[in-house]
Amino acid sequence: MLGAPGIYDEARQRPIRLNSPKQRLLLGALLAWRSSPVPTAALIKEVWGDLAPDKAVNALQAHVSRLRQLLIESEPARAKTPRLIARGSGYLLDVRPEELDCVRFRLLVARALKCADDPNTAAQLLQRAMALWSSPDPQADSYGPLYAQIAARLEEERLRALEHLYAVTIRLGRCEEVLAPLKELAAAHPERPVFRDQWALARRRWEQQPSSPPRPPHEAGVWPSPEPVAPRPTAVAPPARDTAATQEIDRLRQHVDRLTEEQGLLWAALEKMTTLVAPESSLLPRRRDTASPPALEDLGELHHSSADLLIRSLKTRRGFHLGPTT
Repeated sequence: MLGAPGIYDEARQRPIRLNSPKQRLLLGALLAWRSSPVPTAALIKEVWGDLAPDKAVNALQAHVSRLRQLLIESEPARAKTPRLIARGSGYLLDVRPEELDCVRFRLLVARALKCADDPNTAAQLLQRAMALWSSPDPQADSYGPLYAQIAARLEEERLRALEHLYAVTIRLGRCEEVLAPLKELAAAHPERPVFRDQWALARRRWEQQPSSPPRPPHEAGVWPSPEPVAPRPTAVAPPARDTAATQEIDRLRQHVDRLTEEQGLLWAALEKMTTLVAPESSLLPRRRDTASPPALEDLGELHHSSADLLIRSLKTRRGFHLGPTT
């Protein structure tokens, strides 16, 4: 039932191909009322809608007969006790809950939600749950009224499971793995902002990792379809970084680099001005080398003497006087 109604042969580990889309619709209606008889009129409505043929009952019997044969081929031992039988004025499909992939899916998700303190276990359980899903059914919009409600409910459960899976994957620091599928989900489901928020969080944390390049992977083109995240090889997890401390260190390093650059520019400007107004002055502190700016203690001395130096030098120039400007 996960992805599209179908039959899976567990003995041969292969799916059983249905002969026609109408058999898929019939199987979906029987699964929606599993272990309960579905009235013939409801099955005709499910398979043909408002365009039922004149001999719809006979046509339905033919589809039921072919579907029953496929079920027997997947379970030869039940040839004398077929799963699909006539019951009253309808048909019944005998299915136990543990034989349904949707029931297994729900059990795995429920177990994962109980492992809130163990993200590794939760991620593994959610990956197993998502692996039960087949490819999306291209004819999902053509479901009849009986199965359409079941399909919509299962799709909602799938999206919620993906939310939990990507949340624990980000929590484990495996952000790069979820960037592509989260971006596709955010575009496909704008009504669910959680995918957009998870994508932004994963991208931000991925960019903060020391080994990551300056920008995330390409953002043009079509991202691959969301698939279960493959488990990483077992390895010792690196110690968690103190994000706040790392950001503060980076900020201080940038501040020191900026001060160093400004210090060099200031020294060059003062040397140029001193050369113009007092070429013979020796009041400036001696630079330690020509390739590096002066030490901070030299600039402290310069801060107190440079203004007096420039004023005295300018007074000695011919024709220069200090006074109000016009």
